[in-house]
Amino acid sequence: MTVSVDEGAVVWSHEGRLDGRMLVVLLHGYGQDEHAMAPVTEALASGSGFVTASLRGLRESREPLPGGRGWYDVDAEIQPEGGQENETAEAVLAWLHAVPAERGTPSAVAVVGFSQGGALALHLLRHDPERFAATVMLAGIWLPGSVDGDARLAALRRRVFWGRSEHDFAIAPHLVARTEAALDGTVDLTHRVYPGDSHALLPDELADVAAYLTRELAAP
Repeated sequence: MTVSVDEGAVVWSHEGRLDGRMLVVLLHGYGQDEHAMAPVTEALASGSGFVTASLRGLRESREPLPGGRGWYDVDAEIQPEGGQENETAEAVLAWLHAVPAERGTPSAVAVVGFSQGGALALHLLRHDPERFAATVMLAGIWLPGSVDGDARLAALRRRVFWGRSEHDFAIAPHLVARTEAALDGTVDLTHRVYPGDSHALLPDELADVAAYLTRELAAP
């Protein structure tokens, strides 16, 4: 199955050209759609020069969250099926590669994802670590397997913000531990843990993300 980003479904915060502005790509969670990341756009609204582009998942979501969209199908352990995570990553990167011809070249590109979108955000970074000035993973995980860009990512130590609830009910502790181990020594990590057991975009977390991106995208 060949997948691609539906350009007509992308929700842009700004309809003009990107030249000299900072592009933040938003990736929603499983069973959601491109409108679910509106709180991130709102949190970044006061930032100077941010343009957000919220993408729609490339596949229909299945049980237990049917009726929405997702980035890849998962098994009972929320692990990707059939290499779909790599196919999706390549499709999103192809869309991003085409953006300058359509809208101009941004000054920097960041990606923010929630839940499955957070896992994909980190997977995009692993595929193309040179592409992203900052990566934000909220309530996501490091996906299993190796990617061609992993060695380059470890050498480059790209900037990553990882935010999560302390006892997130949707993510098993061993997946959190795997993610911690994978990120340790691989990226320039900012890790924030918030009290509670929710699996959601948290107000304090969104404020931290806005401050982080403002700082990191302005950094040389």
